[in-house]
Amino acid sequence: MPNHLFAGLARSLAAHGVTHLFGVVGDANAYFVDAYARLDGTHYVTAANENGAVLMAIGAAMLTGDVGFCTVTHGPALTNCVTALAEGARSNTPIVLLCGDTPVHDRENLQNIDQKAVVLSSGAGFEQMRSPQTALDDLARAVRRAKAERRPIAFNMPADFQWSDVDDHDVSWDVPALPKTEIEGDALDNAVGMIAAARRPVVLAGRGAIDARDALLALARRIEAPVATTMRAKNLFRGEAHALGVCGTVSTPQATDAIMGADCIIAFGASLNFHTTAQGAFVKDKRVIQIADRACDLGTGAVADVSILGDPASVADTFRYWIDEADIPGSGFTNDLPAQGLDMPPPATATTPRDGSVDFLTTLARLNDILPSDRTLVTDAGRWMVKSYGLLTAPGPRDHVTSASFGAIGLGLATAVGAGVMRPDRPTVLFCGDGGFMLGNLAEFHSAVRAGLDLIVVLFNDGSYGAEHIQFRDKQLDPSITLFDWPEFTTVARALGGDGVAIRCAGDLDALPEALENRPRTAPFLIDVHLDPDFVAMW
Repeated sequence: MPNHLFAGLARSLAAHGVTHLFGVVGDANAYFVDAYARLDGTHYVTAANENGAVLMAIGAAMLTGDVGFCTVTHGPALTNCVTALAEGARSNTPIVLLCGDTPVHDRENLQNIDQKAVVLSSGAGFEQMRSPQTALDDLARAVRRAKAERRPIAFNMPADFQWSDVDDHDVSWDVPALPKTEIEGDALDNAVGMIAAARRPVVLAGRGAIDARDALLALARRIEAPVATTMRAKNLFRGEAHALGVCGTVSTPQATDAIMGADCIIAFGASLNFHTTAQGAFVKDKRVIQIADRACDLGTGAVADVSILGDPASVADTFRYWIDEADIPGSGFTNDLPAQGLDMPPPATATTPRDGSVDFLTTLARLNDILPSDRTLVTDAGRWMVKSYGLLTAPGPRDHVTSASFGAIGLGLATAVGAGVMRPDRPTVLFCGDGGFMLGNLAEFHSAVRAGLDLIVVLFNDGSYGAEHIQFRDKQLDPSITLFDWPEFTTVARALGGDGVAIRCAGDLDALPEALENRPRTAPFLIDVHLDPDFVAMW
């Protein structure tokens, strides 16, 4: 009986524990997808657009911390993926895109394109299937690269290769973990010296340190320092004493005061980009110690006084060991700060929007309280996003999945599908704007229907491209070209197989808890929140 390569690739995925594959089928991947979907313990999740398939894999990877897997065919299918691949590259999310390619001998194929050039233009990596005989080894290398490089890797599969007969063989997908870091010399001496001299230190955790939570807390308590996170590590220290919340452009006023008054920042797993450093203001005139487990993350943002390549948890433990050995007293900084409330945003001041719309900030705060607390939170991009980052909460850092690293709107719904199918035991809540919904999310709304997903979509509807609208208003120009007369979104949701309600006044918001309680748990539920485009705070 033939043992075609497309079936061997499918078996390799299943054998290595890949339970979900996201994709759109075409003639260069359809047989591979069919073979995978027929295996026990596998789930093939269909997207409406190839960009959506990649975003689903990104959402799954962000939530689980593992590699996400997706597949498309060749040519225009791959070019449709460029924005999503760029999002994955910018967000350091490991996925493998198994993309078909035209047959090697078919020079005149209508869908021929330089697929390597397309992929590399996005910042993703590229791995070629060299031959049918090396295909499983080539796939394993693509997976290992995705893990090690923390970015999307496209695995390029010529269609004609996939019909070759090959023998299955096991190839390791493992990437060795970084061993316990042994620091010595000037880096250790200087770092411990700076911590010892600091009177107002802050311990900062980025996405690369979310698995080092206990070690970072132990260090912070030992040196009596408050703890903070980057946006993508938000909620890591939620509920802990002296937690500042997010360090950056969405910091609370009280956290901003504490960070501005600090004299030393000890940053673990954070690139110290301009968002985290508030355009450099949060690190100015401070000693900065940066620890990362990849050399490429050191010095890409703010330049630290001491940079250490190592595992965040073991470096934090090493710092604490030598501080204890030297009998260095605590800084006393936390004695000057309240134990709780530093990460709590101030109450919103209501505006008076036009009839038929509600106030943005007070409604955002109420939605955070009304929506299920045990949730997967997904945020799209848009004018509403920055304030939402500060106000919205999730159980932990991996439970908040973002889709704005490339600054593109409309990527959220597909990302939410990928995250949601990995945690079907709880609702997924997506926040998006009206422009983003029409630009990209609409195409994948029915994908959530097909997946039977318990998805709540909060759609901020100000009838405009908000970021552009505010620019025209600021320059006292007519914003007409930024305004849209959208269809009734709840009607659209029902037509696509979901349900929804509109929020146009305070009474509608009061009735929302009952509507949520009675919503279907196997189809998306859309909340169309009507806003006044002249009263949506951006910063």
